[in-house]
Amino acid sequence: MATSLLPLLPFFVFVLAVVLQSSKRTRTRRPPGPQPHPFIGHFFQIPRQKAWRYYEKLSGQYGPILGLSLGFKDIVVLNDANDAEELLGRRSANYSSRPPLIYAGKYQSNNKRLLLMMNDENLKKQRNAFLQMLQPRVLGGYEPIQETESLILLHSLLTNPSQPAFHTSRFSSAIVFALTYGDRISDDDINGIMTILFNFIRNALPGAHLVDIFPVLDKLPDFLSPWRAEALKNAREEVKLFGRLVTDVKKKMENLHIDIECFAARLWDQQAKLNLDFEDVARIAGTSFGAGTDTTDATVQWFLIAMVLYPHTLKKAQEEIDAALGGDEETIPSFSMIRQLPYCAALVKEVFRWAPPAPACFPHYSEADDVYKGYVIKANTTVIPCIWSMHRNEDEYPSPEQFLPERFLRKDWVPTFESLTEGHYTFGFGRRKCPAYNLASKSVWIALVRLIWAFDIIPALDANGVPILPDPSDCTSGMSSRPVALPVQIKPRSEKRAQLIKRLRDGLDLG
Repeated sequence: MATSLLPLLPFFVFVLAVVLQSSKRTRTRRPPGPQPHPFIGHFFQIPRQKAWRYYEKLSGQYGPILGLSLGFKDIVVLNDANDAEELLGRRSANYSSRPPLIYAGKYQSNNKRLLLMMNDENLKKQRNAFLQMLQPRVLGGYEPIQETESLILLHSLLTNPSQPAFHTSRFSSAIVFALTYGDRISDDDINGIMTILFNFIRNALPGAHLVDIFPVLDKLPDFLSPWRAEALKNAREEVKLFGRLVTDVKKKMENLHIDIECFAARLWDQQAKLNLDFEDVARIAGTSFGAGTDTTDATVQWFLIAMVLYPHTLKKAQEEIDAALGGDEETIPSFSMIRQLPYCAALVKEVFRWAPPAPACFPHYSEADDVYKGYVIKANTTVIPCIWSMHRNEDEYPSPEQFLPERFLRKDWVPTFESLTEGHYTFGFGRRKCPAYNLASKSVWIALVRLIWAFDIIPALDANGVPILPDPSDCTSGMSSRPVALPVQIKPRSEKRAQLIKRLRDGLDLG
């Protein structure tokens, strides 16, 4: 009997091999997603506007780990925080690079922009230089600047309430400008820097330029590549502005022979040690400005929208502050009060969760093949942590569309500034987590608490006197997101508070 089966042995071996190979493919399958188009992948399926909502929708169809592509470039979208923590955090050695961008990286940034750098020695050099400004032990030294600029924000909204977006941009810009360049920021510099920042955010979006999807296009001559001239023009404008600012710092150091306490001055002092050229100094300083500005500005604007839509949370926060101050209308909240204001701290955390300023985060990039939960993640895969989907996880955040600061209140919780960055994923993951997260969260906290203390924030009225309720989905799109408009009225809660703001503003020594 056994002998008669011998001729069939090759067939059985073949069947076994097929079964084992099939089993292997099952164990190491690619992440699921919609069917791609030939050659271009999902280029026409991934929307240019608010892609994070598309990722959220696909997550409901295919699961939290999505497989997409742009051209021949693989994309994996992570919609669950646990997956992001595992891959981008615990496996960060493999996922700490950035996707190579030809337009925004090679040409617009000359491969010298910290946010876009691959995980190499240049990244370590720039990041180490950047972190000198952001060590927790020195953050307390920045509080006077944050308190000064938050007071100027109150005064600006009190005296010119019709331009809230400009005032919030100036607030966030002024703090980081003072820390970076040791000086007051002018309106011209605000406009110039914000233009550069928004321009870069638009150009760094995955799929924003065909050359990033099909790198072979970079081999075309200049007359067939008008985008290249445009990118280089953007680069010159960036270096011109940021170069002027760091040069001004250097001139003060050399001509005035004084110690200037700012980030740019530290870079000049350590230029030789860190082996930095002029463009390195200009771009590192400029990067520090961008990193600390956009998140803070967008978050304060989203706070204004939330207060209009959920006025009971504003009232509850006002009651907490008033109680902590003992009803004293001529004392303004300060950093020292955070432990007395748990509801306000929870409200700040809920603003970060409810409207993350970078809903799709900035992509990571795998350096080697990996297998996770049976899925193959090949080397050179763009990995996008979708913060929006994570913050809408109903298991972690019940009623996620609602603005509920209470979700962060714990029994006997005593808030700290460190706790403001916990419980949400606004600042990213792993080694590429925003290095300025502590600075940004403290700037947001002091601004929001003082706005709550000072003002009632109510809907603007249309031509017929009907309240305009803002639509949170009416927001900008790109690597960051903020409200398109701020239909709000900002009115002082009392004349005493208004007069105190004016007196304190008049008493500032702004140099």
